[in-house]
Order: sequence, then structure tokens, then C-alpha cells
Amino acid sequence: MDIRPAATLVLVRDTADGLEVLLLQRTWDAVFMPGYFVFPGGRVEENETHGQDHIVGTVDAEISQIMSVDEGGADYMLAAVRECFEESGVLVAVDKQGNPIAGDHPAHADRKSVFDGDLSLACLCKKHGLAIPLDRLAYLGHWITPPGPPRRFDTRFFVTPAPEGQLAGHDGIETIDHIWTKPEQALEDHRKGQCLLGLPTIRTLRVLSDFDTTEALMRYAHANPPEPYPSQPWPARKKGKPVTLEPGAPAYDEAAKLDPEGEGSTRAEIIPGEAVEVAARVVRLTAPNPGMMTGPGTNTYILGHERFTVIDPGPANESHIERILEVTGGVIDQVLVTHTHQDHSPAVAALKERTGCRVFGWP
Repeated sequence: MDIRPAATLVLVRDTADGLEVLLLQRTWDAVFMPGYFVFPGGRVEENETHGQDHIVGTVDAEISQIMSVDEGGADYMLAAVRECFEESGVLVAVDKQGNPIAGDHPAHADRKSVFDGDLSLACLCKKHGLAIPLDRLAYLGHWITPPGPPRRFDTRFFVTPAPEGQLAGHDGIETIDHIWTKPEQALEDHRKGQCLLGLPTIRTLRVLSDFDTTEALMRYAHANPPEPYPSQPWPARKKGKPVTLEPGAPAYDEAAKLDPEGEGSTRAEIIPGEAVEVAARVVRLTAPNPGMMTGPGTNTYILGHERFTVIDPGPANESHIERILEVTGGVIDQVLVTHTHQDHSPAVAALKERTGCRVFGWP
């Protein structure tokens, strides 16, 4: 399956109550993540590079260096700007005087033409005498969809303050609702089951929740671009035969950590129930609950030697609970829970009942 290049633009704004972020709800008919709340974004088109004739504030070489790519980093940013305009109606652009355009600018009348593909971002800029100030965007994150979902994307996340005077509105086709919300509120709504969020969105919202103003967030994002994402296949073994793992595969990070010289000595699979020592006195034990959000299964981590600490004991699956007790010999001093999703915390009750361990975690 091809991994498609994609880009996402996180729009933020200042309010009297602190920083807010724009989220769009995907249609329930969508093939990928139906009904989920996401940031505006989509795939990078082949004609995206024509927009480089209309960027100001920076150049492709500078952007590409920050993104750790040879060239074409600006194309990701331009795609993020275009997708944001199509999906939310907000256009990050400046006029000939260098002023951000307002909500009544004639370019907004061409939103549907851009959405339908009849008008490229480059042609939109040429038609209205606009430029795209890419220096106002900051590189925030890099996510590659792991194997399993029907579509996979290599997505770059960017963040920018929302232009003043423009009102956001969902497109009614790919997105059916939109909200401005505080990042911590979106996370709370997700915990309550009131707002579907994917892992990249959750992780991004956690970053945003550390900041009270767009100025502080942008200063941080400009100074701390993401680390380069692994791009080389890694050797491993599957059923006794040598294979290569592609970046994003479930066992890739573990293979690279356990076999830093790339000798191909590690397993190419994450096998539920198999205890793997990933560091000194740190064992990974994967639960048998594979799925789109859990991959091969939820990872439980067991720390210690003669007495043990268990992190995220996983679902209330009897075979997984028995394996935890077997690996630890039942000598569990404490259990730590990172969050209370159904795939991470229900086994706590059984472990506490059978070992008397202490339990720690957020309520």
C-alpha cells in the first residue's frame, strides 16, 4: 500500500479564557476515521509546488532543512494552507501590501473552486494578487499511519495563529461540523466519549494544552521542530527468515532500539503474550486485543527484578492477566495507569484483588 504525503494545519487563537484550537468533524461516511474530530488537512497534490512562486517570508530550502527533507518542504506547508481553506474557509494569505486578508476578501468566493480542484492555490494567488506567508507557520509534528487502516499517510503537522476577521466554517461535504475549543476541553470530551479523536490529534492537543497564548506556542514551535522521522528499512527476523521492517511498522522502533547495529537479530513481529525485555529490567507484554487504535495490542510494561511495578495492565482479558501474574510471580507492589481507556486500565481491578498492589493514576 502506498503511503500518501499529507499535511495538516492547526489553527489557534487567543481568547479571554486562553488558547483555543479549531477542530472539524469528519463525515460519518468517510472511509478513514469517520466521525472523528480532526484538524484541517489532506494529501499533498502534485501541482502544490507551483505555489512556491507565491510564498513570502521564507524559501523552500529553509523549510526543507527544518523538516529534514532534501527539497519540497514548502509543498507540505502549501498543501496545509490549501486544505485549511477548502475545509474550514480560513485562508492564510496576505495582499500586495503584506496585510492578512479579511473575511470579506474576494478570494473567499473561490473556496468551492479550490475544493473541487478547478482552481489551484497558485492560480488563486495569481488571480487575487495574494502571497502565502509561510514564515507564519511552524512545523509541529510528523506522523505516519501504521499498517492496518485502509489508507496510510505520511503527515506533517503545522501550526499558525488564525487570521483575524475570518470566520471558520466546515465544508459540509468532507466535514460536517466545526468547533473552537480549548485543547484541554477537547481532551476531556474525548475521555468522556463525547468527541472522537485519533492518536495524532490527542498528542497534538496535549502539546497545545501547555500554552496559554498563541505567541508562547509559536515561539516554542519555531524553536523546537520535530526530530527527523526514521526513513530507512530495518533488518529483523520472521519465522527464522530475514525480513526488513518499514518505518511505522509495529515492531520497527523496538527493533531499532534492541538492534542498533542493524544485524537483523530481533523479531519482526509483536506477538501478544510473549514477554520481551526492551531494556534492563523492563519487559513488554502485549495484550491480545489487536485493532485499528491498538495495533497488535495494548503494551503492558513490567519493571523490576524480584518485586515489580506494572504500567498499563490493559483490558480485562483473563489470559493477559494470567501472563502478567506469571511474569511477575504475582509479586506486584504497584500498578501505574497512564489513562483510563478500556484497552489500558480494566485489568487493574483483577491485579489489585489478587496481589493487593497499590494503584496510581489520574482520576
